[in-house]
Formats: sequence, structure tokens, C-alpha cells
Amino acid sequence: MVMGKSNFCHAAGVVLSAVLLGGCASSDVAELNKKVSDMSYGLLSLGKKADSHESGGLPAMSKNSPVIDKKTARELEVPVDVDTAAARVKRYYNFTSSDVINTLNSQGLEGKVKVAAITQGGYAWDAQPGAYYKMGRDWGADEGIEDNILIELEKNGAGSRMYITFRSSEASHVTEAYTGKLFAEVKQVAEGKIR
Repeated sequence: MVMGKSNFCHAAGVVLSAVLLGGCASSDVAELNKKVSDMSYGLLSLGKKADSHESGGLPAMSKNSPVIDKKTARELEVPVDVDTAAARVKRYYNFTSSDVINTLNSQGLEGKVKVAAITQGGYAWDAQPGAYYKMGRDWGADEGIEDNILIELEKNGAGSRMYITFRSSEASHVTEAYTGKLFAEVKQVAEGKIR
């Protein structure tokens, strides 16, 4: 069947009209979606300090993202074998091993969301049983301040050598006054004096 010029123009006009109306409808839907999103954010953030005017009603993900550029480190001898020391530190401070990460990754979207939450920031894990362990994670800090800790343990004769690195976006968090007690506590945990 051959389509005449008039039928072709009519069909093209219908398609063009549908496309244009579809474009209007999708922009209307997008505008409505934004209003609903803004309203729900407003309801969820009642009582919280938020500046939503600059970002079109939505909260800014990170206005001034802190830069973790300050650090302090300590090297300590631990009279305990590396596997025992690492197990104690991992358990006490809730470090997450790569085995847990792999298990969560295999549990679908919910597991992947958990992995993303765990592995953001200062997450690190490496284990070579009998020789070396590395574990790191974000550390509790004040709002707007990013802190993380990295602990490495290596076999050193019958004992272990432990390297602790504490990084922060806040200079006062990398002072002896702030980290001295933490470093001493990590050593005592590795030695089994704190459980």
C-alpha cells in the first residue's frame, strides 16, 4: 500500500504532536516530582539546620567537603603474635574484613548499599595471616570533621610491630593531646589488656 503525500503529512503531524506533548508532559512530571521531593525533604528535615535555597530546594550533598590532609602516626612494639594482636584489634574496634564485604556484595542491592556505607572514607583491609594485617575505617568525629584511622600490624619475631596512622581534616585532632590516649588504648587492646 502506497501512502499519499497528504496521509504522510498527517501521520508526521500526529507523531510530531505526540512527541511535543510528551515533552511537555515529562517536563510537567519532572517539575511535580521536584516539588514533591522538596516538600518531603522539608518535612523530613524539620528542626534541622539546612540551607536549601542555594541548591534549588534540595540539600547540598557537601558544601565544604573537609579535606583529610593532617596526620599523625605512631610505631609500637607489641609482645603478642601478629594474628592474635590483629584479631583483638579487629574485634574491639569493629573493623570489617574483606570476607564480610564479599558476602554483603553477593546479597543484592541491600548488601551493596551496606558495602558502600562501610567502604566510604577510610576503609582498608588486607590480611596475610602469620605475617601482616592492615585495617582502616572512618573514626567518630565532630560534625563537619573527617577523621580516619589506619592500623598495620606486621610479624616481628615472636611479637608484632604496629603502625597506627590517624588522619583528620582538623589540625587539633592530630595532636598528642587528642590521639595519645587512643594510641595507648590500641596497644593495650592488641596486648589483651583491654577487651
